[in-house]
Amino acid sequence: MDQIEEIKAKTDIVSLIGEYTQLKKAGRNYKALCPFHGEKTPSFMVSPELQIFKCFGCQASGDAFAFLQQYEGMDFGEALKLLAEKSGVKLVPLRRGDFSEKERLYSINSLAEKFYQYFLLSHPVGKSALNYLLQERDLKLATIKEFRLGFSPDNPIALKRFLVDKKRFTPREIEGAGIGYPKGGYFVDRFRGRIIFPLFDHRGNTVGFAGRLLPGPKEKELAKYINTPETPVYHKGNLLYGLNLTRQNIKRKETAIVVEGELDAISSWQIGVKNVVAIKGSALTEDQVRLLYRFSKKLVLCLDADIAGDAAARRGVVIAQNQGLEVKVAQLTKFKDPDEAARGDAEGYKKALIKAVGVWDFLVESAFSRFDTRTGEGNAKVSREIVPILSSIADKIVQAHYIKTVARRLGVPEEAVSQQIEKEAQKEEIKIAPEAVGKVKEEKNRRALLEERLLSLGFRFDPKLLKDKKILPLFETPLAKRILAEYFTFSKKHKIFNASEFSRKLPKELFEGFAQMVLTEEELDNESEAQTEFLIVKHELKVFSVKKELSEMTAEIRALEEKDEKSKIIKLEKKFNELTQKLYQLEQEVRSGIMLKEE
Repeated sequence: MDQIEEIKAKTDIVSLIGEYTQLKKAGRNYKALCPFHGEKTPSFMVSPELQIFKCFGCQASGDAFAFLQQYEGMDFGEALKLLAEKSGVKLVPLRRGDFSEKERLYSINSLAEKFYQYFLLSHPVGKSALNYLLQERDLKLATIKEFRLGFSPDNPIALKRFLVDKKRFTPREIEGAGIGYPKGGYFVDRFRGRIIFPLFDHRGNTVGFAGRLLPGPKEKELAKYINTPETPVYHKGNLLYGLNLTRQNIKRKETAIVVEGELDAISSWQIGVKNVVAIKGSALTEDQVRLLYRFSKKLVLCLDADIAGDAAARRGVVIAQNQGLEVKVAQLTKFKDPDEAARGDAEGYKKALIKAVGVWDFLVESAFSRFDTRTGEGNAKVSREIVPILSSIADKIVQAHYIKTVARRLGVPEEAVSQQIEKEAQKEEIKIAPEAVGKVKEEKNRRALLEERLLSLGFRFDPKLLKDKKILPLFETPLAKRILAEYFTFSKKHKIFNASEFSRKLPKELFEGFAQMVLTEEELDNESEAQTEFLIVKHELKVFSVKKELSEMTAEIRALEEKDEKSKIIKLEKKFNELTQKLYQLEQEVRSGIMLKEE
């Protein structure tokens, strides 16, 4: 057994997924609210027998490795390493190349982080930067160490000497990590002369850096802030700064405070607001929302930007609401950002967070406060801003509440507001229509459903029932036929049917269909009841097969009549009558119930 198979054998997918979401027993399987998308009714199923999961809402599926890759954003190597640690299997890499590119980048970033931290805390070159953080930004030394802040010396090749000359990484690897780049025959540090904010993913891996210039003349020449460019481990839209430190506090408080910059988060943390994360810019992305959803269902936005006037920020709010998060907005009246508020009036800042208002109330109130509704022009401006907001509210009851509120404040009928929202919705439908072409799934017909039901019953309760060679002609849909053919091949080589092993050997394009057949919360009372239903479904498929054969024979007889081939017609009519009699007998068996006796 190789290491991957050993890890698979020692990993219990139910225990693994149970660490991330609450699973409840459902027949032979387990079910939960899907951790990949917001839903109110559980459609996420986990099979301990097959060691697989599948969501019937968003279609996410796979084994333990696939779960970690999709949920944690890991590559296969990272998932393998984590599951090896959990299962007690010691991985033995055969050569340097066995380490993934991501692992190399994490290692480079981690070493660079220690390099920068040394210069800030222990080298004379970093003294001015340390004084700036301690005195002008009011950070405590313990806070600086907690967030592992650093300083990059204003020497273009200092980092190269450390990472390339001493640690033996290649210039290409350093460039791939986004830390350095070639210039004028040298390999220079992108962040030289800047205070360094290491960026960590929620698991604590160092994925990149943000660098801030010290106050001075260079601020007029260069960008005040720069970040690591996109790399295989750093994606701006995925990262929540500080989450590696604050996620347990977010869980405990059941609320995440979302601010806009690193210092906003650090200053908040320092005064005791420890359930805080920072985003880059004012807009939450879909990936950030999904990540936050794991730890809390409530968000309080406390951003520098005007959320009401920022279209990107409003889109982020809609994404969060549609994911199932409750979103509120905290308003700072005396300070421009959370960093200033935390340093200038810590108690007032905390009160503002506590008094945060629902985001829809905030957006509606903001529009009315900025425009004069005593004029037609003012009403038009309110309408242009508020209608798209109301249109984006997915919950129709909540939407109806705000339609009533807006109509009352504008002094217009509710119907007028509703009509504008309908127009807005139609515009959005037109925008997405071309993308939706081809995505609508055809509803399965009765026969396809019966074929899948027959396989489901067989695989879940008694696979031997499917070995009958008379069963194969009853199937005509490609998916069911191919899965049954794969089962015949598998059963020739394996005396005992192992569902998990069978699923792993299935071609990728058949795995989804097989998972859908066996992942169900249904639990029949006993195997006898399952066998009874198996015979009923099998009998109905026989009826379908005979009817199809009769239909084909009718068309063939008509074709022969046009050619006036009487002898062939007589033979076919005889077969047609025999089939008609067979159909009659099958239908009589249904009425009398004797079809439950197997042939």
